[in-house]
Amino acid sequence: MKVKFTNLLFFLIMLSSCSTKDTSCPVSLTWQFNNTTKEKFYENSITVKNESSHSLDRNWAIYFTQFPRRMNQDKGAQLRVEEINANFFKIVPTEDYTALAPGDSIQITYYTSSGVPNVSHQPEGFYWTKNKEDQSPLHVPYKIECTQHSTNYEHIDYNRIYTHNERIDKKSKLNNYDILPSVKKAIKQEGQVNITHEIALVYEDTFKNEAKLLQEKLSTIYGIQVVDSSSTTIKLTHLNAPIHKNREQYKLEVSSEGIEISGINAHGVFNGCQTLLALFKGQTAPYRLECVSIEDYPDLVYRGQMLDVARNFTTIDNVKKLIDILASYKINVLHLHLTDDEGWRIEIPGLEELTSVSARRGHTLDESNNLYPSYDGAFDANGATTGNGYYTKAEFIDLLQYATARHIRVIPEVDCPGHSRAAIVAMNARYNKYIDTDPAKAKEYLLCDFEDKSEYRSAQAYTDNVMNVALPSTYTFIDKVFSEIAIMYQEAGLTLPSIHIGGDEVPKGAWLGSPLAQTLMQKENLKDTKQLSEYFFQKAITLLAQKGLKFDGWQEVALHNPKEIDKELTQVVDAVYCWNTVPEYHSDIIPYSIANNGYKVVLCNVNNFYLDLAYSPHPEERGLSWAGYVDETKAFSMLPFSIYKSARTKLNGDSVQVDFADEGKVKLQKEAQENILGIQAQLFSETIRSQEWVEYYVFPKILGLVERGWNAHPQWEYLKGEAERAAYYEDLSSFYKRISTKEFPYLNSIKANYRIPHAGILLKDNMLYLNSPLTGAIIRYTTDGTEPNAKSEQWTEPIKCLAQTVKAKVFFLNKESVTSTLHAFSSKK
Repeated sequence: MKVKFTNLLFFLIMLSSCSTKDTSCPVSLTWQFNNTTKEKFYENSITVKNESSHSLDRNWAIYFTQFPRRMNQDKGAQLRVEEINANFFKIVPTEDYTALAPGDSIQITYYTSSGVPNVSHQPEGFYWTKNKEDQSPLHVPYKIECTQHSTNYEHIDYNRIYTHNERIDKKSKLNNYDILPSVKKAIKQEGQVNITHEIALVYEDTFKNEAKLLQEKLSTIYGIQVVDSSSTTIKLTHLNAPIHKNREQYKLEVSSEGIEISGINAHGVFNGCQTLLALFKGQTAPYRLECVSIEDYPDLVYRGQMLDVARNFTTIDNVKKLIDILASYKINVLHLHLTDDEGWRIEIPGLEELTSVSARRGHTLDESNNLYPSYDGAFDANGATTGNGYYTKAEFIDLLQYATARHIRVIPEVDCPGHSRAAIVAMNARYNKYIDTDPAKAKEYLLCDFEDKSEYRSAQAYTDNVMNVALPSTYTFIDKVFSEIAIMYQEAGLTLPSIHIGGDEVPKGAWLGSPLAQTLMQKENLKDTKQLSEYFFQKAITLLAQKGLKFDGWQEVALHNPKEIDKELTQVVDAVYCWNTVPEYHSDIIPYSIANNGYKVVLCNVNNFYLDLAYSPHPEERGLSWAGYVDETKAFSMLPFSIYKSARTKLNGDSVQVDFADEGKVKLQKEAQENILGIQAQLFSETIRSQEWVEYYVFPKILGLVERGWNAHPQWEYLKGEAERAAYYEDLSSFYKRISTKEFPYLNSIKANYRIPHAGILLKDNMLYLNSPLTGAIIRYTTDGTEPNAKSEQWTEPIKCLAQTVKAKVFFLNKESVTSTLHAFSSKK
């Protein structure tokens, strides 16, 4: 049975965003995806209608963006769909085109190598130009229709979801101090401390910053004002008798005599302050804090969040908002992905083209002034869109200081030599700017060999995104960028220990057609491009070392190296970020293999911590799915020191026998355990269009990482069989209870967006059962095919059901889930 899904939201958004000029656009467009295949290619159709009062000749084009895909089209069509670059396409009339009369339409069919699993993969940003020279593009009003998405949407196993939800014990009790992340040791005392709207705060001078931040949060979130004298006083003091070797340790005492937070340093005291603030979550004034003695510290020294601001931009204020929330959960690293193929987001003094050209995306024929549109579908290079924007030097320095005050270290990433298209285009613009007047200046920072005939296609379908490592100017460029970033840290009063240089996904075939690269390989006796890549890293390492810096990189920098290279790199690499850990790809052995070779490792497991993967296969859930789906449970299930038990389901959703998951796999050697620094969540931004979307992806997924980074060894890690599953679900039940009763109310109070899990459905003996993992959630349903809303019937107990279609939706606080739909019920079931 086919399900027709029309994304009216996109249509309405595009119509509402049109300027006055948009009304003069002579055409409208309908795009359809039919999910039928032809030689493994999916069928798509486009209908263009002439909405004007005059005929349209062939001198026009329509542009749009969509996730990369190869295209086939039968001959004889009046319109042709062409790839311009990776995810940027155009529709143009062919020689078979005949003038389109007013009111008439043309429909074409074409085939793509990729399907449309959800709304993120639909095309967006259709715009019109009337000729090749036209620099006044117009929005095309358009409609998206999917007769069926290319996931098994109709076959989402709501029974499996129901069974999972049913094991979540919502009757479990929580203490006031049961927070996220869980504390290591809590001794409950008699009594409680009652706080209304005032409290006193005293502190040692060393903790002035922490006191200021605590006072701010007490006031803005909970309405508690700090006064000189109160019945309850908070004291911030130095911890004279350390409880653990970890320098983030702290003690928190809540008693009738007051509240005392102590740490051996400011970071420890800050952590204690976050725990105190967490005790207020889920309450309204007057607040009641149970008397308790807490001793706490994290198991992992690195607990990070990577934010990609290159592909789609996040403003400085929104990054600060995210920092505030992350800090409240004791996250201590923000890894900023500042550059990629689709954008350069940090000012580098002396290289203004990086931001004047490559921090802007919009309509262009040659990218001389800005990059092509990409992902977000916007074509105005001066518009307030996620395609445009960068951090000035002053803003970045301010951001560093803001994060540091909240005990978050910012790691800058400048991705190279792959993922460098934005930098390459910018330096080409610089070359064209100066070549006629100052040839030396034009070539000073050039990143490409104009004689390069290499043929390659990157993972994101780019054919021109790799720096030429044989050009001396390439190293002049990265030296300039590294130097300017280091200066920003110095001016912020900080030490920059390392720079993340990416190093990932250099496509096969790069440099093979470059005369300069071939000459260098002969000169340096380099046998292949792998050795040429090693040559690049050696040069980059030297430049960093001259500045007293180490470097970070993705797992590729530490893979398949000769032993002598590994021995050298382990001395200069600050950390290797391991991401590809999918068992079906036979890559889950990578992190331990690299750690065993002596590298410090940050675990970035794609199947646990890639926040840009969709929560589920539901077509309305935005995100990617190339490595499966990630929700808060998958993040919670990650085990840093038992990594093979971290994937409890396969890519197809089937359960994994975790008791045997490590059989035949590389073991983490005992002496290499100290090489596991920590864990990090990744949010790549191809599918991001706003701060609300950033927050939707992050919360509640990252809460699983929050818990595991602080408590790396849950009890169930060491168990097997039913004992393991029972302990796992007991822990998971407590996790969901805290999310429901504390974290979602907290996120609500600070106006942060978050996602509600959708309902599980079970039909048994013609009886309908619905459930949710959230305590206090309301489930509403319909049996007539309409969408559930706040007035629909509330499910409270099993009911008899013979309907052909049941739709259910979870309502919680002021949020609602996507709709769970089950079709073709029958009285025979």
